[in-house]
Amino acid sequence: MLAAAASVQAQQKGQGSGLYGELAFSPIKVDLDDGAQSKAGYDVNGMRVVLGQKIHPNLSVEGMLGTGLGDDSKTVVIDKINVKSTVKVSNFMGAYLRAHTHLTPELEVFGRAGFARMNLRATVVAGNISEKTETTDNSFSYGLGMNYNLSKTTYVGLDITRYNTEGKSKIQGVSLTAGYRF
Repeated sequence: MLAAAASVQAQQKGQGSGLYGELAFSPIKVDLDDGAQSKAGYDVNGMRVVLGQKIHPNLSVEGMLGTGLGDDSKTVVIDKINVKSTVKVSNFMGAYLRAHTHLTPELEVFGRAGFARMNLRATVVAGNISEKTETTDNSFSYGLGMNYNLSKTTYVGLDITRYNTEGKSKIQGVSLTAGYRF
């Protein structure tokens, strides 16, 4: 009986608290279709932090915070005038449910769905005239990915996340993740 109790306790210790954290670098593709940017595509970089908690063996809740790491500029045509347009991701945040399962002891696949809020800044310059705008996009967000366990507590991962689903614009990123289970 004592051996059985010790075995259960050892299994519980190996599972940890279910709390995990991730740090990710993400090239983000911003495809704007609001007329002002003439359907231009921008490539910016972002960094995000995810804090998650397992609530079931195959389900977690996650909070995500991120920031942009630079901007991208394009020359676009608006009303037959060439203008320089620059886009930057200011910050983003989200709340998600994440379903996950292990294909092997080392390889986990997951899908996440939730709500994201992304703040973008755009600057359009034509000659000596400059116009700055700030946009906030709030919408349903989803993603797919996989993690590879390096140990019981550390892992690396790769995922693709679509940060918005409303309107004609599209914002998505592929992330390279380093994670830790507490």
